[in-house]
Amino acid sequence: FPLTHQFNEEIYLVNNVNHIKIILDNSPTIFGVGKLKKKFFSSFMEKNVGVSQGCPWKRRRHMNEVALDTDKLHQDSDKYNEYLHNYISKWRHKYKLAYTDFLQLGRYMVAKIVFGVDSVPDDVFNMFSLANSTNVLLDPDFQIDPKIKNNYLKVLNHYIDNPQPNSLVKLCVSVSNNREEILHQIPHFIFPIVAICISVIPRLLLLLCNHKHTLQKVIDEIKVSNDPTKLSYIRQCILESLRLNNLVVTTFRTLLQDFTFDNKYSFKKGTQFLILNNPVLREKEYFDKPNQFIPERWTPEMEKSYYAISFNQGPQRCPGKEMVIFLAQSFLYNFFRI
Repeated sequence: FPLTHQFNEEIYLVNNVNHIKIILDNSPTIFGVGKLKKKFFSSFMEKNVGVSQGCPWKRRRHMNEVALDTDKLHQDSDKYNEYLHNYISKWRHKYKLAYTDFLQLGRYMVAKIVFGVDSVPDDVFNMFSLANSTNVLLDPDFQIDPKIKNNYLKVLNHYIDNPQPNSLVKLCVSVSNNREEILHQIPHFIFPIVAICISVIPRLLLLLCNHKHTLQKVIDEIKVSNDPTKLSYIRQCILESLRLNNLVVTTFRTLLQDFTFDNKYSFKKGTQFLILNNPVLREKEYFDKPNQFIPERWTPEMEKSYYAISFNQGPQRCPGKEMVIFLAQSFLYNFFRI
């Protein structure tokens, strides 16, 4: 547990996977939200499930699990596949894809999946560009541009009042009448969907293009399948890509009571901990040739390992894991077929 100092906070780095497992299995009951994460979220989603504890966490977690169909194929997956097919069809005659192409795809998928419409105003996305800044942690007077924030809230409130069929907002409204809590969950749907399109998918394509044998296996699997949900090898490729280039690089926790690890390392209530996810995902004691792209390494048992923390583990594991994987699967399925 080496002591580090980050943004004026003393934070102990957790390097041992057994200690990481203890922390994740006891979150958020014994190990609550980290101070830095809570501060980072405070600018516009302080009641998000990711920074919640106790009864509010249980209630918000339930809302997320209903909306995202946690641990199973989403009820609207056929529609998501249709959205991707229709959008990628417009790329049929492109000979070059740029970052902006993936960005526009991400914004379209957010509009369709989260809100059930074809498009939403740019300020819904501009909000994240402003909030995603270390100024949130460094500047005590930090505020998001009021005009952009008001436009953002206006859009979200409109769709909470008028939820569209087959939207995540509609599913949230079906289990909660707490407007503020719904407002604070929606951003946690928006930015991961954009991230899938601008980071996960392009990185996966690059890895496949640089591993010709793997690419051929992907194409062969797609050729014989009429179902984008039945692509086991592509799932392995997605998991391996996320292992090498995981988007969530940190896990912060605050100790909610005095606690001792292994009858040896004792810490007081309020102690801050940090898990750096990516070194764990390349741990040579667990992963053979950890810096190489080897999709075949993945098994259902490995997905449950506490070295495999691309989507975290324990009670606070990512409720949208299966949606993320399906969207990436569906993209590859439609991209190569088209």
